[in-house]
Amino acid sequence: MAGSGAGVLPFGWNDQYRLPAAKQPAAKPEPAAQVGDSSTRSDAAPQKSKKPQAEIGKQQVVAQAGDTVPIVFCKRSGGVGGTWVQPPMVKTGSIDFVGQFLYAITQGQMVSSPVKHYAWVGTSNIRFLSNSASITLTHYYSSAATMAATPNACPITSGKIFCDLDSYSYITGLHGTGAFTDRWPDISAFYNIYSQITRGEGDTTNSIISVPATSFEVIDNKTGNDVTSGYWTYYGINPVGSFFAFNAAGNLPSAGAYAVGTIVKIPTSGWTAPDPNYFTNWGATGPVTFVYGSGTVNNQWNTSAPASTGTLEGLQYEWQLSPYSNPASPPSSADYTDFADITFLQITGNIYDPPDSGSYPTTTRQISLFYENGTTVDLYSGGLVGGVYATGASNQFVDLAMYLFTLMKRASGASTNALAAPIDVSNLQSLATFCTNTGLFFNGIVEQSVNTIDYISKTAPYFLLSFVSSNGRYSLQPLLPLTVGNQIKTTALTPVLTFTEDDIMPGSFQKEYVDADERRAVNISLTWREADPLIIGIQRTTTVRYPGTDSNAPTQQFDMTDFCTSAAHATIYGKYELARRKFSTHTISFTTPLLTTNLLPTQIIKIERQRINSRGDNRQEIEWYQVTDVKHSSAGVTGISAMQFPVDGSDIAKISDEVVNGTFEVI
Repeated sequence: MAGSGAGVLPFGWNDQYRLPAAKQPAAKPEPAAQVGDSSTRSDAAPQKSKKPQAEIGKQQVVAQAGDTVPIVFCKRSGGVGGTWVQPPMVKTGSIDFVGQFLYAITQGQMVSSPVKHYAWVGTSNIRFLSNSASITLTHYYSSAATMAATPNACPITSGKIFCDLDSYSYITGLHGTGAFTDRWPDISAFYNIYSQITRGEGDTTNSIISVPATSFEVIDNKTGNDVTSGYWTYYGINPVGSFFAFNAAGNLPSAGAYAVGTIVKIPTSGWTAPDPNYFTNWGATGPVTFVYGSGTVNNQWNTSAPASTGTLEGLQYEWQLSPYSNPASPPSSADYTDFADITFLQITGNIYDPPDSGSYPTTTRQISLFYENGTTVDLYSGGLVGGVYATGASNQFVDLAMYLFTLMKRASGASTNALAAPIDVSNLQSLATFCTNTGLFFNGIVEQSVNTIDYISKTAPYFLLSFVSSNGRYSLQPLLPLTVGNQIKTTALTPVLTFTEDDIMPGSFQKEYVDADERRAVNISLTWREADPLIIGIQRTTTVRYPGTDSNAPTQQFDMTDFCTSAAHATIYGKYELARRKFSTHTISFTTPLLTTNLLPTQIIKIERQRINSRGDNRQEIEWYQVTDVKHSSAGVTGISAMQFPVDGSDIAKISDEVVNGTFEVI
């Protein structure tokens, strides 16, 4: 979901808002291949989901340019709610051989801060890793307004990961006794810091790895040419009889060697300036790859000192590169506004996979984090306070709907009541109270680029709401009539309008009965996601049915894992579906002279008609309906479609009463 300049990862752009898809026939040909939809395919890939997956030990998912930044929308209240997030990794690096990892968490500013014991790397809780004390989790955020004022101010202010794409750092594999290659970066064009660390066990202060110089090659990466001779000529060295002494503390054996864990950094402070002639001095056109033959360990490099007793495994190297002499203070021409209005998480510390024997890790498992409170939104659910809306985390669907409108610039947001489009907000506080009373909360993630209207329309029914458009105005309305106290109404109803034969235009009334299969006894299966900070987002299933329904009866499944975190929420929706199937047997449509009253979908109407037939048993038919569509025509008529919404002898809605007082089996 995106609407401002902060909806996609800041390495590329894609069009986040699409018009609603045209209705397709039941059978349709294979869709034509699309050009340039890599971000859409990436978003839809199951392995890229930001919701917890069954394989929590999988390798960390890496974001690609154009991926949609999710919206983490949740609020934990009364021990219920919150959500688990498995964010994509945006950037990684290493400073002094300590891992630096950057993740995109949400659009907007998170209310919750990251908590170490609610964070996992693969199947390991970070709080209980052996090096947990040295691991830090930090959120970074800059608003769109702040970034617009200072475009070159990177929100990531740790000084260890930078917004600039070309400012990065990394560690190499182990340079040990076996043959290895060393592909050098373009230090002829980049400022750089070059570091090495000694790997091994025990005492290595007199141990080196000796690699014969005659086994050494220098290969031009661009041309593939061997420029080894140019390398030796430039440095005036005869390779015959010479060797490389890895881990030597100086050019002479008397200097000894480095202890395990010793870091040598060049330069010791600041950055080395680019050397335009660094590679061309050897006859190369640019960066090169060094190829080393196998070496041998010499544990008595200095023959005048005792031999080392430890095991030298080799050296590991770290590069830091930037087009700027100080990437923490980029020039005014730098523009990082792509990073605006996104909450990033930086993890500093070694969370790499445990090393295999004789190697050092460079990969991590997937990060999983539990957040009690999600992104900051305008709280329409709380109503206006002093002419503005408060802000904070929310679990109310009405707040999510308005936040999506804010992102797509249909509502202004910024804690004001000013709207850029006709969206009815007058009943949002009442609807939020109804959802609270009924236990219908949104705790989850909007993780793909969606059409806002389509998304709200399809999601609202799970909160017993309907998203309607009437008279050029959007609004949310309850699917069931409510009391003054915003509870489901189980007392006598009063229709909004009553239509008689005189109101219905001749020949326009049509009735269509629901297919028999739609009224068969079924098991309603509802899948939801547990929001327990101690368990990584496992899925649950609740089944609702009428007593006596066979377990082998057809099953109708509803996937509520995107937002539902309680069995109570799933159950009440299951009850509504069963009651609707049981009592609503048909739909109607008719036209009437143009209505001047404001009739909305979901409102209850009554139809009084005289049934006349050739058998002479004429009688008056009285039936109640829930409006599903209202269309006004320039011809001066109004078309109305409605679903049967029957009442009992006391005018109490049967569907509503069944949801509240009916008997169901919940498994």
